[in-house]
Amino acid sequence: MAYQKNKVVVQSRDKATTQVLTTFDFNALQITRTKNEAYQLDLTAYDDSSVAFNLLTIENLIIFNGQMYVIKQATDDNAGGIHSINITAMHIFYQLNQLYQWNVKTGDNSFTLQQALKYLFDGVAGGYTYRIHGTFNGSKTLTDFGNTPIVEGLSTLKSTFGIYAIVPDGLTINLYDEKSYVTDTNKVFRYLYDTAQVQLQFDSSTMVNSVQAVSTAEKPAFKPFTVKDNASIAKWGLKQGARVESDTITDTNAMKTLASQSFVLEPTISLTVTTAVNETVTIGEKWTVQIPAQQITTKVEVISVVDFPLSPTTPQQVTLNNTRVNFLDVQRAQLNQLKQAQTNEKNSAVGNMWTVGEV
Repeated sequence: MAYQKNKVVVQSRDKATTQVLTTFDFNALQITRTKNEAYQLDLTAYDDSSVAFNLLTIENLIIFNGQMYVIKQATDDNAGGIHSINITAMHIFYQLNQLYQWNVKTGDNSFTLQQALKYLFDGVAGGYTYRIHGTFNGSKTLTDFGNTPIVEGLSTLKSTFGIYAIVPDGLTINLYDEKSYVTDTNKVFRYLYDTAQVQLQFDSSTMVNSVQAVSTAEKPAFKPFTVKDNASIAKWGLKQGARVESDTITDTNAMKTLASQSFVLEPTISLTVTTAVNETVTIGEKWTVQIPAQQITTKVEVISVVDFPLSPTTPQQVTLNNTRVNFLDVQRAQLNQLKQAQTNEKNSAVGNMWTVGEV
């Protein structure tokens, strides 16, 4: 059944009762989407004694702009004579957290991505389907694959096959490689021109530049050894991570390659932008962020959007990616600023120097 755009529809879990919700805070209805992490709807509704209001209970459904959400949190609030309810509803994709593939393919088995998805979804309730976008060549080995919640199984396939983005659309799960997912808009967020706020958040807590490589075969192929990135250690200090194990790799060079994949050699940077009201931004787009006063220019991917689709005056909150190249762009600008500040301070000291002597 199709529902009118921008209408909030509430439906009972058994789909026997469907009503349009009318008494809620239009400006505060919020859609949050984060790549590979979150897709949810939040709203606050007010008691008008309607059927729609009374349908706002756990596990009932909200339908909005072609997507279906399951109410997971409901806070019943009575204050100042007003009865309201605050709702957090997760996209129906996340019902797959509680749907299992009970079967298990024991031992090491070779799968293509298509074969692995077919096995994972075989016999799963709910009418879910999947679609692959892009190219995922070759087969990968999966060990004891199965006996897992479907979302956890998808996470395993994401890391094994290098899936860049998993995007739900209704009951269809879309799996993308990077080329098929990312769109370069050639547009710019320019601070104080078309965006009122840009925040840069730096974090070094996840850095790793040294790990131990261990063979866990019945007869170890090599003694444990350390894999390090000396340039990162010289720059940031020693940041050790969890040891990397393999029971199949026998070549130390191959093991070094595997171990180095766990490295995070630079601090991460997250950029948060408040957009212009009339600008629409979508996750997966690439934008250029400019902060002219700090000489920062870097191209970034939108990884999270908080949208207020029924509020004409509330801008989107956009979070952009934290790749190594973005950190280096910002660090380069900061070093230039530091050098300029040091030069300014030196010139100021020279210009204000007093000469002591006789007159």
